[in-house]
Amino acid sequence: MAERPDPERAFGTGWILEENLRPFCESVAEFSGYGFHDADWQAIENALPQTDVDRPDGWYDYPLSGRVPLTLLVADDPGSSVVFVGLTGECDDDTRARIEAAWHIFSVYRAI
Repeated sequence: MAERPDPERAFGTGWILEENLRPFCESVAEFSGYGFHDADWQAIENALPQTDVDRPDGWYDYPLSGRVPLTLLVADDPGSSVVFVGLTGECDDDTRARIEAAWHIFSVYRAI
């Protein structure tokens, strides 16, 4: 488990709807040039129940080693329908804008 993201290192931390975690991960991976596969999702999905946003060491970190290397951090918010996500790494303005748009979309979008 990782510690709560340091605001100095994380370029983004916020919540998304839990049902949107996989598409968020896939989108961020695509933007960073990382090939996200079922094994990547299984690692994140299996780790999520052991995480807790309210514990300082309750975050799970997962490297996305693409063209733009990023580390995805996730933490469950037990009792709610959201998951907290954070990202660390150095990315260009275009990649950052795409990720911020995905963050917004996946924090409000609900499949019908």
